[in-house]
Amino acid sequence: MYTDERFLKLTLFNEDKGAWGKTKKEQLCGDKLRHAQSSHSIVFNSSNINGETYWVAHVDTVIPKFKSAMYWYFTLNDCRLEQTYHSIKDAPEMEYSILVKNGDSHVSADEDGMNKLHILQIITSSALLLWVLFKAIKAAKSKSGQVHIALISVAGAIWCDIISCASELIHSSAYAMNGVGNYSFDCLASHFEAQCDAIVALVLLTVGAGWTLPSDVLISGKNNVAMLGTSSWVQKTISGFRSPIEAIHQLKKGNPAAIMVVLILVLHAVLAQWGRTFNDEFDSYHSLEHRPGRVLMWFRVGLGFIFLAASASVRNNGRCPRALKPFLKKFQIVGISWFLSLPFVAMYVSSAMHSHQKHFALVVGATIVQSSSLASLVWLFTGDKDASPYHKLSNLQADKYTLSSSLSSSAATLSSVGGGSSNIWKFGKTKVRLD
Repeated sequence: MYTDERFLKLTLFNEDKGAWGKTKKEQLCGDKLRHAQSSHSIVFNSSNINGETYWVAHVDTVIPKFKSAMYWYFTLNDCRLEQTYHSIKDAPEMEYSILVKNGDSHVSADEDGMNKLHILQIITSSALLLWVLFKAIKAAKSKSGQVHIALISVAGAIWCDIISCASELIHSSAYAMNGVGNYSFDCLASHFEAQCDAIVALVLLTVGAGWTLPSDVLISGKNNVAMLGTSSWVQKTISGFRSPIEAIHQLKKGNPAAIMVVLILVLHAVLAQWGRTFNDEFDSYHSLEHRPGRVLMWFRVGLGFIFLAASASVRNNGRCPRALKPFLKKFQIVGISWFLSLPFVAMYVSSAMHSHQKHFALVVGATIVQSSSLASLVWLFTGDKDASPYHKLSNLQADKYTLSSSLSSSAATLSSVGGGSSNIWKFGKTKVRLD
């Protein structure tokens, strides 16, 4: 036991007027304590725990409020020990835990407003999802009975975003009550957020390469990406992105586009789980404070350059209608903004924000970027044919195809799509376009 705890104290320091910096410069214990905000005596009492006797002490105190953010430091000190020699062998073993609460909540004041942000994002994404489902049902009930798979892909991305926010909201609410939260829901939040990012990236890459545009707008084969020079991995990947479903069915043959699709989906999942080994209290998927976050940011930058090359190959191929070029230029700006904006936000937060501000600021930035991108994709895939030159030409318009033309191209089910003989996937009476 601690034989003489008269000088054993829990001392609180902060950075007000440079107090903590002055404390570290002092050499003697008594001199350090002069800069303390408060000091509390520790008194041990005998307590029976699980049938064994222990000496236990409890210290409760209230940390005063400051108008500005303030770092606090807790120290356990006994100044008597520096006055007379004591062998370290004579020091008793001590275990301690520190619990700091924000009023009645375990969530720190730095995270105030996080739950409201998640609720707002859930409402926004739910509204987008309802609109997409409405358009999909309307398309399914049209004369052609066709729904384009791009619409389903965007709905999947929005659904992942909703599940991610709802899971993080549950974890945060549990954390406020018990200081631990729910690991499973926080893990789900990270992984669904990662897959939402992956789907958005894939949609941008494939649409940028010319997917959903009619074949007469594009030049088939290598000429479509002749600007990239001779046959290359990037060139083959961009060509494959024009028909992503067909490319996926050629995965076993080593189709570069199919490999890239799998890589994007798997790498996002791996990085989400790897990032959890660095911070398991709250989702920190996009943080540059750890290596998986930095890998993710550089990977997105690389995908951004592939997107630029793909969209430029469509815009400059010589067969692109003049009216479509201004739209493609705007689409390039929106797409590259999504690929580069989050790395920029993450770098700014990492370099310019204080440690206690980084998580909340990064979540706000990521939320704005993701919500804006999802809203843009919803407009892109649900807009009427008069919304833009793209909408007039796009294969997304269900009423653009007659029933006879649909039947002529849908002689096979999904199993035959891999052979390139069909661009229709049948679900009962509903037909899902894959081109």
